[in-house]
Amino acid sequence: MDIRDLRPPVDNGPWPTITHHPPISSDGVRGARSWTGLTYALVPGYRPLVLDLHVPEGAGAPVPLVVWVHGGGWVEGDRRYVPLEWPQQALFDKLVAAGVAVATVDYRLLEEAPFPACVHDCVAAVRYLRRYAGELGLDATRVGVWGESAGAHLAAMVAFLGSDPHADDSLLGRVGVGEGDVGVDAAVLYYGPDTLGRLVSDIAGEGGEGLSWFGDDERMVDLMAPITHVHRGAPPALLVHGTADSIVGLDHSERLHAALRSAGVDSTLEVVEGVEHCFVGTTAGTNVEPILDRTVAFLAARLRATVR
Repeated sequence: MDIRDLRPPVDNGPWPTITHHPPISSDGVRGARSWTGLTYALVPGYRPLVLDLHVPEGAGAPVPLVVWVHGGGWVEGDRRYVPLEWPQQALFDKLVAAGVAVATVDYRLLEEAPFPACVHDCVAAVRYLRRYAGELGLDATRVGVWGESAGAHLAAMVAFLGSDPHADDSLLGRVGVGEGDVGVDAAVLYYGPDTLGRLVSDIAGEGGEGLSWFGDDERMVDLMAPITHVHRGAPPALLVHGTADSIVGLDHSERLHAALRSAGVDSTLEVVEGVEHCFVGTTAGTNVEPILDRTVAFLAARLRATVR
């Protein structure tokens, strides 16, 4: 199966548990030179942490970069796939066509390591790409982040902490290259939580086992709330959220948008009427694309991309 033919396991109704994908092939992202499985960090005791990078071919000059962070409730997901309801590869194709490179990141999931390990990993990916920008054809001064759901949470943490000169170094971590600029020029946050406090009961489960995902620091639930890290120097942000989202309610993006605007940050909230999490309720492969197009236009403008 080609990756572009990958679809949800059922057309309607609840999904069965997905335990695997069929053999999947791909011709790659259109118009891009691709690096797959770049090891951006080696952490003893864990699998190598990798990312894929797709850079527009024939650009002739370093290009801006967007770091894509997948969702999955911090417990599942894969750098190679967007939500199954969306057309696979379209997001990456659209960025490359707009003259923007895209890196897609795998990070440690919560059954592997508690918070803030996944934040450390996303920070490390940004630092790695900046460290090797010259070799990869990237402009290290034009970087954005884009995430959905749990990935939006991680993208927000990177954007807000990375732009704060007083950020807690223990939240940034020293994974991979260990140091370097984490600041970004734009952030796109699709239906992400502003705080985890309201989701703790769902994360913990009936027996409270999931609370171990916050480690031994009783402050971690609050420290992992993006809204607590909002500050005036945060980058321009685009928040997109559906009105019918039953997993992460629209109120999360409304509060975060209000906090950003109150701090003087350039923030835009786009509300999509009648759609669930992952914009379910649109026609898969069709109506979600205008949302992606508007997002790519936002990023291309903020990162001063030049269409080839």
